[in-house]
Amino acid sequence: MDASRTARLTKLLDTVLYGKQSVTPQNATLFLEAIVVQQDRTSCLSKIIASKCGLDSLQSTLRFTLTPDFFNGPCAQFLIYLQSPELKEVAGGLFLGEVLTKIIDPPIFWDSFRRAFTTGQLGREAQLSFGWLLYFLVLLPAPKSDIFRTQAAEVLDTIHTSSDAALRTFGQKIKHVLETCSPGTVLKGEPGPGGRHDNDFIDFRQIAILPTADEIRSSEPPFLRRSSVVALDPEPSRLATHLDNQFRLLREDMLYEMREELQITFKKKKGYHRGLAISGLVLKDLHYGPDNRRTKWGITLQCRDDLPQLKDAKDRKKFLTDHRNFLRHQSLACLIIDDEIVAFPNINRDEDLLAKRPPNLVVQIEGEMTVTRTLLKLKTAADVKLIQIDTAVFSYEPVLKALQQTNTMPLAPELLLWKPETSISEVHSQPRNLVQTLRQDPRHDLQGLLGTAKSIKLDESQAASLISGLTQKVSLIQGPPGTGKSFIGSLIAKALHDFTSQTILVVCYTNHALDDILTSLLDIGIPEASMVRLGGKSTPRTEPLTMQRQKSTFRRDKGGWAIIDGLKVSSGVFSQDLQKRFGTFVKSNVSLKDIKELLEFEAPSFYAAFQVPESADGSTRVGKKGKVIDEFYLLREWAAGRKAGIFANHPSIKQASQIWAMSLQSRKELIAKWTETLYKEQVDGIYNIADAYNRCHDNLNRHWAEKDTEILRAKRIIGCTTTAAAKYSENIQAASPDILLVEEAGEILESHVLTALGSKTSQLILIGDHKQLRPKVNNYELTVEKDEGYDLNMSIFERLILKGYPHAKLTEQHRMRPEISALIRALTYPELVDAPKTQNRPDLRGTQDNIIFINHNEPEDSSELSDRKDGGSTSSKQNSYEVAMVLKILKYLGQQGYRTDNIVILTPYLGQLQKLQQALKKDNDPVLNDLDSFDLVRAGLVPAATAKMKKQPIRLATIDNYQGEESDIVIASLTRSNAQNDIGFMFSPERLNVLLSRARNALIMIGNSKTFMNSRKGGELWRLLFGLLKDGKHIYEGMPVRCERHQDRAALLRKPEDFDENCPDGGCVEPWYVTK
Repeated sequence: MDASRTARLTKLLDTVLYGKQSVTPQNATLFLEAIVVQQDRTSCLSKIIASKCGLDSLQSTLRFTLTPDFFNGPCAQFLIYLQSPELKEVAGGLFLGEVLTKIIDPPIFWDSFRRAFTTGQLGREAQLSFGWLLYFLVLLPAPKSDIFRTQAAEVLDTIHTSSDAALRTFGQKIKHVLETCSPGTVLKGEPGPGGRHDNDFIDFRQIAILPTADEIRSSEPPFLRRSSVVALDPEPSRLATHLDNQFRLLREDMLYEMREELQITFKKKKGYHRGLAISGLVLKDLHYGPDNRRTKWGITLQCRDDLPQLKDAKDRKKFLTDHRNFLRHQSLACLIIDDEIVAFPNINRDEDLLAKRPPNLVVQIEGEMTVTRTLLKLKTAADVKLIQIDTAVFSYEPVLKALQQTNTMPLAPELLLWKPETSISEVHSQPRNLVQTLRQDPRHDLQGLLGTAKSIKLDESQAASLISGLTQKVSLIQGPPGTGKSFIGSLIAKALHDFTSQTILVVCYTNHALDDILTSLLDIGIPEASMVRLGGKSTPRTEPLTMQRQKSTFRRDKGGWAIIDGLKVSSGVFSQDLQKRFGTFVKSNVSLKDIKELLEFEAPSFYAAFQVPESADGSTRVGKKGKVIDEFYLLREWAAGRKAGIFANHPSIKQASQIWAMSLQSRKELIAKWTETLYKEQVDGIYNIADAYNRCHDNLNRHWAEKDTEILRAKRIIGCTTTAAAKYSENIQAASPDILLVEEAGEILESHVLTALGSKTSQLILIGDHKQLRPKVNNYELTVEKDEGYDLNMSIFERLILKGYPHAKLTEQHRMRPEISALIRALTYPELVDAPKTQNRPDLRGTQDNIIFINHNEPEDSSELSDRKDGGSTSSKQNSYEVAMVLKILKYLGQQGYRTDNIVILTPYLGQLQKLQQALKKDNDPVLNDLDSFDLVRAGLVPAATAKMKKQPIRLATIDNYQGEESDIVIASLTRSNAQNDIGFMFSPERLNVLLSRARNALIMIGNSKTFMNSRKGGELWRLLFGLLKDGKHIYEGMPVRCERHQDRAALLRKPEDFDENCPDGGCVEPWYVTK
């Protein structure tokens, strides 16, 4: 095309976009051509969206001429123009989505285009454009996509039987979406989903994440499938059923914690309520945040009285700034109106409003039903309470929302449909030279190939694991304790970083594990500039990788700023309209006129019954006491419970005898119903505008996030926790990661992994150990251990291995001295071998052994503290004797020259953790694992401020929260000691495995062997362990100490006071006796 025509077309485009010229049937084709000739497609779309009349002009253009010639010519060229990959990448496809949504709504163009396809009137280019557009439409979130998915199902056979391979490819993609988004199947004869309450639907994507009041009140058990049912589901529907069940199980786990907290709040269950309870609230206003920092809309509730925490604060604002956990931002609350649970809003912590006298609280409510119910109840409320429900909804909500938004699932054949006879699929992009070298010589030094600072020579299991991670579409690498899982993960990342152009998303369950793997990546030579870390709680080493520290070259063009300005204006318009409607609603009272107008449309028989008969001669009629009879006379009489007065014998009244015969109570109920209907009409208007405001707010945030998206797109490695992966899914998916690498995969719920998979993920690398502890859940009834078949806490890693999916296994451990590794080798890992550096380590000073089990029969005490991990138990456990022994052993080891940072104290129980912590505080403050700090704060045993204080380095943790870590010396208090031989959750081989594998050099355990060996559940496992300990002569009836200076002087210290009597200073005193 010559330059002069291009210039004329560009001029036409500009004049239309600037509102100087309108699009007409005569110039519509030229307008489309003017768009198509623009070289900078991103800038072109930006200008169209930013223009006040751009999208409307485009919409009109595509409606003027709905003929096959138009579809096959200008229309097809325009749609081909939009299919450029760069438009899908810009702002996560936001610009493209706005354009396509506009041209199909209302569906005048789309219906004609679809008809032309079904009647065979489209040529190849137009057919491909139709397939591309249909694929976009079925990917829209429900309910927008519902009609298009139905239409897609109608034309799918035509697409599949096309002779054009490219069109058939679109057909496969559309089919995958339809299968993914279809309702899951239900076994015949079993009650299916839907109908239990107002938040129970067949399609899980319609379920509100937070519960409704009706749902909380419901006594019917929720619809949940067992994992065996999902595994046997027919292949076409298995993915949909699997996603449905993952959502329902995870949400039920969230609700379990909420229900438990509510039971404690309403005194139906013993426990500690962590949140505030505020009474005497009054509906004050709506809230949108300050003009320069808009938030989603909320409701402002004013306190009747000042809050005790603020009353004595000299500087209220400073108090709120210093105490972030007081009415924590986005924490969950329960709104109770007139003694009825109405909603579960989030608290929007506006410190300026909270600092007022009296304080104002802002709550945000989601969902049309809940918003409607709340506003209607607040309208007539006499008593309003807000109770803070301090549950970790923030860790569930992003994943649940991501599951609902999942409409495609890459690697589904490997993850859900794999069979033993199926060969393992390999990735196309792999570092072939490195792989070939390792296959020829597994022990080849990789320093030269990978450019590392140190020599790297792998053993055969490491080499096999590395090859698996570099070549397979889905690879599973099992790493027993101490075998260097993170090292293999960093090698895989280094090779993929250096020899491919692919982007890697690295996810872990905890921030601690994430920082460990990112540090390993830095150590192995991946430059900082290639990596970015999402989320908070970084270490000094990984802090430079955080988003806040990244430099960006992103510059927003004029079109982009125009879009943002337009959204700001729209936001202001919506908020003003919303404020006006809300003001009307608050002040309004339903009149007889309002009721009568409603009846005219909604209840014609009542309307007719209340029509005052006209006077035959036009005279004015009066009723009792000379009052003039107006048009509302009959409605007024009826509402008051009276008869029809002077019209009692009128034919129209006699025709409505049933209405006039109603009791006063029935009449009151109907008046209340009509009043609520009228108020609901107002509330519906409020909700619709509020919803539009929130969507505008979200859209604005997406545009502001373009800078972050560009940063992510420029990086080769993106690191985050699984919760952050769901929370920032839009930004991450806009960066289109090719590879998902999951560390500690055995500890991560399957739903967390599935939601981290992006639409372009072509490779999944899972590194973990299914023989250590499973993922943490709240509801014991849903666990593998409960054996009810729901298996929520079975990781995708464990599920695939149990299914027989081939996996590589690391076999050489570098952590434990051989005496310790011998225990887990005999119990769990028969193939485990000891690396040379584990040999010939010094013995534990001041003792007779490096593995010590101190056997006793001192009974446990009990605790009122519940322990969520100990399913079925009503309280956590404590043992005062073991606490006293641990303190003495710790002091004794200190006297032998061991620093407190060489030692960790482990216990299974939160109750024992608390007791140990309180005892240790007298001499040294214990350093708590982050997760244990959270558990203690949640249980109300430690103030949040105390949990954050810097303490002396004595490490104290529950076994569950110490997985993945190690220490030179481990002291373990097993706690359980009872005549019933009840060991609770210590029956778990995974928990015992973690306990035995944390120590590098010495392991000291204190417990009652009889209780453990005679346990009904788990006894066999513990008998095996005690058999090994007995054979190794590691069982003692006290602490076996030995004087380092006088090796023949030894003692067995059975009681805590024995330490002071026999070795007060850590050495020997006379008289000593010699043990044999």
